[in-house]
Amino acid sequence: MNEVSVWFYLLLVCLPALIVFASCYLLLRQFLKNREQIELLAIQKSNAANALPLKLQAYERAILFFERIYIPNLMIRIRTKKMSSGDLHSALMIAIQQEFEHNVTQQLYMSDKLWEIIRLAKQEVFNQMDHVMVSTGFSEDAETFSRALVEHFTNAEFDPTRKAIYAIKQEAKLLL
Repeated sequence: MNEVSVWFYLLLVCLPALIVFASCYLLLRQFLKNREQIELLAIQKSNAANALPLKLQAYERAILFFERIYIPNLMIRIRTKKMSSGDLHSALMIAIQQEFEHNVTQQLYMSDKLWEIIRLAKQEVFNQMDHVMVSTGFSEDAETFSRALVEHFTNAEFDPTRKAIYAIKQEAKLLL
């Protein structure tokens, strides 16, 4: 046998072996890639199932926050007979801020847009309380101030807490 025929026979044996090896390698690589994607989807599905109760709890807490800072409800808990209007105003602002700080971590489970609505609604409550304080003429009489606050906030048109609760419910419905 001459040298060319040896190389030819060697090529005839090695070329099919290389083709089979390359085909097996590509098939095995694709199989492993698909398997990895399936496992990743299973993990994501499991995480989503575990996160849903936490998200719903965050929405519940946000609604509870607004129910607790609803001025007529808050007034019952905060106001005492010996308070001046300035004392009442300050106590309400502090109570609202403390409630907000207590629930600030819930933003982790909400969209940025919803958290911004919640933050702005809280600020709007502050702004409206200041407006009512100015409109009552900084009266020393807490009774006049509290009556004006309750009257103002029971009007649904001016109540930012009801609008924020509506936004929370709308986002929660997207999960369900």
